[in-house]
Amino acid sequence: MMPIKNWNITKMSPSPRLIPQWKDLKLLINNILKDIKADEKRKNDVIVLRDWPETLYQETHQPQSKPFICFYAIDVNYFVSLNWVEPHSKQIQAVLWVQKKDTEMGGMIEKMKFPVMDQVPPIEAMVHTGSHHMLIAYCGDTRLWLFEDHQQAFIFLGTVPCRFSVSCLCYDSEAEILLSGTLGAVVTWLILPNSRSLQMAQTVLLSDHEFVQGFSLNGPQGSLLALCEDKVRVFTHQGQGQLKERKKFTPTANGSFITCSFTCVSQGYFYAGNKDGEIHAWSLDQGNFLHSFQAHSSSVICVYSRPETYTLLTAGREGIVKEWNLAFGNLLRQLNIDKDLQQLQFIDDTTFFCQTTHTFSLHHLPYFYSLFNVCGSAPEQVQRVCCGHNWTRILCATKDGLLRFLSPVTGDLLVITWPLLVMDRAVAWAYDTDKEELFVATGGSEVLVFDATRSPCTAKYLVCTSVNYGDKVRCLAYGQSHLGMGLAGLMFCGHDSGIVRILSHYSCARTEKTVHSGAVLALSTLEGRQEISLLCSYGMDDTIYLTEAVLQKNKVILQPINKILCACPLTHVILLPGSVGAITENCCWHLWYYQDFPKSSEAKQGSVGDKGTKCLHQCDITSFDVCSSLKLFVTGGIDGSVRIWDFHGRLLTELDSALHFGPLCFANNRGDLLLTFNQSLYLVSCLKLLPPAQLIHLAILSNVDDIQEVPKPFLPSFFFSFENIFVPRFVYLGQGLKKLQGLEVLVNKRVIAFDNTVPHVVEEERHMSTVIQMGPKSHFLEDKDVTFDPKQNRPRHIVPAQLQLAGWDGLNPYHILCRFFGKGQQWPFAPDGYIPNSVIRARLWPEGTPIFLRYDLYRDTNWDMTKLIRHQTLSPMPLSEENISMRRERDKSKKRKRNFCDVLESLEKPKLDRKKIR
Repeated sequence: MMPIKNWNITKMSPSPRLIPQWKDLKLLINNILKDIKADEKRKNDVIVLRDWPETLYQETHQPQSKPFICFYAIDVNYFVSLNWVEPHSKQIQAVLWVQKKDTEMGGMIEKMKFPVMDQVPPIEAMVHTGSHHMLIAYCGDTRLWLFEDHQQAFIFLGTVPCRFSVSCLCYDSEAEILLSGTLGAVVTWLILPNSRSLQMAQTVLLSDHEFVQGFSLNGPQGSLLALCEDKVRVFTHQGQGQLKERKKFTPTANGSFITCSFTCVSQGYFYAGNKDGEIHAWSLDQGNFLHSFQAHSSSVICVYSRPETYTLLTAGREGIVKEWNLAFGNLLRQLNIDKDLQQLQFIDDTTFFCQTTHTFSLHHLPYFYSLFNVCGSAPEQVQRVCCGHNWTRILCATKDGLLRFLSPVTGDLLVITWPLLVMDRAVAWAYDTDKEELFVATGGSEVLVFDATRSPCTAKYLVCTSVNYGDKVRCLAYGQSHLGMGLAGLMFCGHDSGIVRILSHYSCARTEKTVHSGAVLALSTLEGRQEISLLCSYGMDDTIYLTEAVLQKNKVILQPINKILCACPLTHVILLPGSVGAITENCCWHLWYYQDFPKSSEAKQGSVGDKGTKCLHQCDITSFDVCSSLKLFVTGGIDGSVRIWDFHGRLLTELDSALHFGPLCFANNRGDLLLTFNQSLYLVSCLKLLPPAQLIHLAILSNVDDIQEVPKPFLPSFFFSFENIFVPRFVYLGQGLKKLQGLEVLVNKRVIAFDNTVPHVVEEERHMSTVIQMGPKSHFLEDKDVTFDPKQNRPRHIVPAQLQLAGWDGLNPYHILCRFFGKGQQWPFAPDGYIPNSVIRARLWPEGTPIFLRYDLYRDTNWDMTKLIRHQTLSPMPLSEENISMRRERDKSKKRKRNFCDVLESLEKPKLDRKKIR
């Protein structure tokens, strides 16, 4: 089980690079171009990347012969059977199948036949001895049979008595020893030099006298694994054929015999399958049992992990190969081979051979993607964010309400937001790279701002972008520019009303303009820092506007430049250097250059450059991104299809996959592509995606490596342990004015739990003595309740919503802050919206406060607030409430203890009355 709170994730060092450095990539590109230089036909071919299973070779045999097939590899792949009988023949012969490693998967496999000089009994086990060029077989007669390999036409060399029954054979080429298993022991053999004979080296007796049914050489740190009934024993080599047992892997309950195993060092897991069709997993570091699941209806004969795809492949005797998602254990796909599967073995990451009662076959399970990041939840949107010169991040939004920044170089999780309930309503987001603030539109007129300088990101403040609460924010965009007056960039937001507004800490930049006659559907800015601040907007009026933010007389204004009317609705719009690109509702690509925009205000449909391409997909396009350096764009259909095009609408690459791909984006300006499926992000290299012409273009570019960013340590604040989090709420009043409206309550009922390095959102049941008696959208001060005294520049105290706090007798945080900071001091909010003093925040929740921050505000029966501040020298500014004695306050507190519903009704009634007035 995953712990509810596992916050001990303080990873500081980055992982290895997934994206090669530019100098290395350029060498790889040049090598590829050399290989395809002679083949001129390939230059105009559409690249198709497939991951569908393929049968490379299949041949039947006489079922009564029960041939044993042995695989070995030297310079090429060899498959040999010494007792092969053709379907319509009775002659036993040796057959060799040869597959060259550099042969394309569609190429032929060569088959060679050799006569058998001596009658070979039915073979039960056989191995190849590598550099000794010898085959060793066991035929059920307490002898080991020795043969030359294909170089000497499988000449029989003789037998070596072993005086016991052999259940399995294995040859370790590094230690140069032969291993045999039997009942209660593991026996090692040495191959005698300059001879064709064996010498027994050691007999390792097993403490529980188990039957040894198999070996595996891919144990942790080069160790040997022996499958001993329902457990796996780990042995290390001591030299001269000597073994020593180190540890063992045992399931939690007594299970059936282990039949196969696989060690995945990169993931830190050890897998094993048993006769009951179950898969067991252990941790390599701790050796502890992790979990098991039912994979097949019959015995598991093969288990194989592919860390590149974060999947596990299993094969059952019923004849089915299955691919499992390791993040969540769900079945991704399966391949039906044939009934009564006798043997299956992977010879590399994509190829395996198998043998049934009637056939021998070779299969290919290709993949063109590699694991980039495991999200823990299904990604709903991914986008590349430019943070500075050679500094980018991947922003990923997932179904569980989390936003995270990933490194485009390593795939590491850099920063992640906290799973507040309000994030379930998120509709748009944008990142202010200069102030490191993440803006999230929450479905209304409000925008929640997170502090991205820490992980997890804390809620910094809430901005109500308009006094009209019904004017929802539809989209956000951030653009870097050189406007002056400290304005390094501008955050734009588009509204239902057609207004485009700038959100800023600076009053000179807070401006707005009605751009569209309908809702603003999309905003786009240029990537990176620009000399001018351009904004492209598209609205419900089917019009694209190009607007420039200009600083005039110490005030930013939005100045329209051009517009163009669209012949049909658009689904995706992007601003590019010198042009605007868009995907239409009927799945066509349009590209308008700035000079194509009509100069007059009376623009007409069908203007210059309005001609689009042919239909890109036969279904809706749900994902779209552009690689402007290579003049490419990628589209993803609702059916999971993915295609890459040039700016002329010519198809370059298509992904033909058995999987359903979700949101996508380019990882960088080199054309590396990020795909989403299996609740993870996967990387497709530009070396596989790009045709020769685009590779040539890429090779001549002056690319610079992206910065390899170090992940921020995951250090949650203790405030995340409370059910309610208070953040300052600001409201935009127009004319560049902004004011503090009070504190907003954000409901916090979820936590982040890590499974290794994968974050998961967990709904937590809390037993809190502090319960806020109001809904998540209620705040402490309504519009009409806040009035500022121009002389004192602070709010007059109005009794707001009540709390029911253990020992606090009906008081509320705002009341406390007013009394504590009412002695001539302004409100304790910094210009960026933070409450800077953690002690002040801690006083809101005394039971959760660390002991060194606690102070009992109400220990004094006379409510003398001056005793709380030593050496207070500020002039007193009395409030009427401060003259009330504690005795009278206690009497009134009894009346304040009303029912929760009554409190809410009293809070909601003024709101309803105001709505009626409006």
